[in-house]
Amino acid sequence: MNSQDKIVKIPEVIAYARVSSREQAENSAALDQQIARLKAAGAELVLVDTESGREGKESQRSDFQKLIKWVRGGLVKRVIITRLDRLSRSVLTLRKVIKEFQDSECVLVALDENIDMSNAGSKFNVNMLCALAEMESDRLSERIRRGKEHFRKEKRASHPPFGYMVKDYRFYPNREPFLCLLADKKEYSKADMARDLVEHYITKKSLNEGCRYFQNRYGYSEFWQTALKKWLTSPVLQGDLVYYPKSKNPEIHPNTHEALISREEAQTIKDIIAFNHKVGGFGHRRGIYPLTGLVKCECGGGCIVASGSKGVIKYFVCARTRIGGCNRKHSTKVVELENAVIEALTKRADEIAQFANVGFVEESPELQDLRIQLAELEALTNSRRNVNPAISEAIRKLRNQIEHLQQQTHNQDQIEINNRELLRLVASRHDFWAEQDTSQKQKFFRALVDHVLVSNGKILQVVLKV
Repeated sequence: MNSQDKIVKIPEVIAYARVSSREQAENSAALDQQIARLKAAGAELVLVDTESGREGKESQRSDFQKLIKWVRGGLVKRVIITRLDRLSRSVLTLRKVIKEFQDSECVLVALDENIDMSNAGSKFNVNMLCALAEMESDRLSERIRRGKEHFRKEKRASHPPFGYMVKDYRFYPNREPFLCLLADKKEYSKADMARDLVEHYITKKSLNEGCRYFQNRYGYSEFWQTALKKWLTSPVLQGDLVYYPKSKNPEIHPNTHEALISREEAQTIKDIIAFNHKVGGFGHRRGIYPLTGLVKCECGGGCIVASGSKGVIKYFVCARTRIGGCNRKHSTKVVELENAVIEALTKRADEIAQFANVGFVEESPELQDLRIQLAELEALTNSRRNVNPAISEAIRKLRNQIEHLQQQTHNQDQIEINNRELLRLVASRHDFWAEQDTSQKQKFFRALVDHVLVSNGKILQVVLKV
């Protein structure tokens, strides 16, 4: 009990009124009417809360919390309200509140429902009303759940991401003219704008730059960095329908509509985002270097680029030294590290070339097992006229799983093809590295180098991915 509660005497009969901003807008005298009725019913004090919307929670209502505290403390003998929903709109919360009143032997009176819990009949009516309301709430939840299950079973689409529209419960690229740029006097659809943004991100590799570009070119503030990342990685853009995208195991139905980005582009975007996350962003003020994010200190920390005394020579130094987390303060020249990596790749040219010519692996055991299960179930259906619905559903799910795994295998094969061509190129030409600029070296180093381990200015190990 606070100091105010100790000084002010609390009446034994109080009332509680609640009004929302919507109710006030519809009837400006709604609160005054409640207070007048409650005082006429015998209330000596009226506690009042005004909510800013339907989402208002009981914990955010100061006078409601004060009322409950007084009831629990046995300071109030009788509480008057106009309707039960003035206490709470939630059935479960209302039942808890009523139990608080009963445990504290405080009489609750609701004027509109003609309830006075000082008698057994009113107690029965209140419990019955709560039970019926809870049952209706449960039924509504069940209807919503069944509706969602049917929605997913029919593979229906909703909530299209930017660049798409929904027609007949399917995703279609939105090719309707959306805006006209004065610069080139051309009309662009949302699908055109989406493709432009994807290509720009793959080229510039920066979420922040992509957001600025989209805003400056189209004057359309649809994205910020987090939203752009979520949009770029959405399976919908790859032609897949997804349910529960925020869960750890989203339900994905592949190839249900026209894609705006290819599987190869999606993998490239994923790699860019992963690498940027690893190095703390792309295009930061320290500049772009081929080995950015790949140099690690022996202490376990990552290394960042620093300049020499005249700002000409660049070094990699452990990022932890600046906060006293590492005592290895000697740095390593960027040029020396790049030369060490190139030397390691050149020495293993023959091994790299041999690795590049290795054939692809066969189907995974998981995929093979699913195919066997599918064949067994299909054999059962071939021998029966009336097929059990459960078997049909199991066949459908197996086919979806197989299709999804096949698509993943195809994507991985495509990545392997790209890497193998890259490996053959690196292994076949001894003067290859001298012709590459910074951005090209960065691309190759990302694909071929796992990390370079340094300690106090010395290069300990160059770890390759091949």
